[in-house]
Amino acid sequence: MKVLLRIRSDVQRYPGGDYVHLLRTREILDQLGFECIVSPGLSPIPAGIDVVHLFNTTRIHETYLQFREARQRGLRVVLTPIWHSMREMRRFYSMLYKLPLFPISKYMAAKELYYARRSRQPVFADATLRYRRLQREVVGGVDMVAPNSRAELDIMRRELRVEARAARVTRPFFHAVPPPRDQPGPGQAGRQDLVCAGRIEPRKNQLSIIRAFKSLGKTGRRLLLFGGMSSAHPGYERAVRRELEPGWVEFCGHVAFEELAAACQRAKAAILASYFETCGFSALEAISCGAQVCVSDTPYTREIYNGHAVFCDPFSLSSIRAGIQSVLETPAQDCNGFLRAFSRETALRETQEMYACLTP
Repeated sequence: MKVLLRIRSDVQRYPGGDYVHLLRTREILDQLGFECIVSPGLSPIPAGIDVVHLFNTTRIHETYLQFREARQRGLRVVLTPIWHSMREMRRFYSMLYKLPLFPISKYMAAKELYYARRSRQPVFADATLRYRRLQREVVGGVDMVAPNSRAELDIMRRELRVEARAARVTRPFFHAVPPPRDQPGPGQAGRQDLVCAGRIEPRKNQLSIIRAFKSLGKTGRRLLLFGGMSSAHPGYERAVRRELEPGWVEFCGHVAFEELAAACQRAKAAILASYFETCGFSALEAISCGAQVCVSDTPYTREIYNGHAVFCDPFSLSSIRAGIQSVLETPAQDCNGFLRAFSRETALRETQEMYACLTP
């Protein structure tokens, strides 16, 4: 089977969680023996394609046009929606812009004009004027919706008021990293630091994490920030940089996966206190490295991490502080059973079963 993996055109310049999903899906499909082609943007679908797999419904402009072309050609379509809860997004933007009744749907629709300009794509007026309707058409029109969790599927269905033709939860998988021989193991005194991985931007909430961590005082532990600075938020970057202090709060930048994994293997804990997320890859991989994790308390994270993470309210500095304190003071638990649900073997099986449903 020949699969075309499609995503927004600016993904190389502005990578994000949707691109991580695509790359990991390609890994699994390659291992299953599928022939995969990655095709960002709106170039014509090449000949010989059997299935088109789309990623991201938040930015609907290119996803809708990709869907429409696939349908016009009579091809089967799979969608990984990466659906962010509109309720959580509204709460975040209400705080960011200090508007209690923030019009989240109109705001996201208007951003389609900005994204088109940034991606050097012709403006597609329907993406703004019919934003919600296009999302419904895609979700309700594809052959298979593949969310990361049941909560994601249920919230998307409720917020869009549309039923998918078929849906199968395909859980994210983590990259297993062999334990280092020369580093202290989980739960040993050598693990001291707190790791925070994610692009430096308001949604990821690093400023609150830094301030909550600093409120615990200097104890010999460090907060290590990994991720690129977002060019879209220069003011936030400056604010984060002002909080940095060698030996206490350090910015490590964007690094290769192996370097981040090594930092997690040396760390006591990791934190992902974003204002909204889907599955949170970095928390999964921190757990696989033997670190405790603190994550935002959302329906998505509750389903994925319940019993294996400390939860915090990203809007509350005291809650984040309590979460950090808990993971830094609690012994690491055995998560091997938990991690099996997110292993490569599980992803292979679930993806194979999902694609088998597309066979006529």
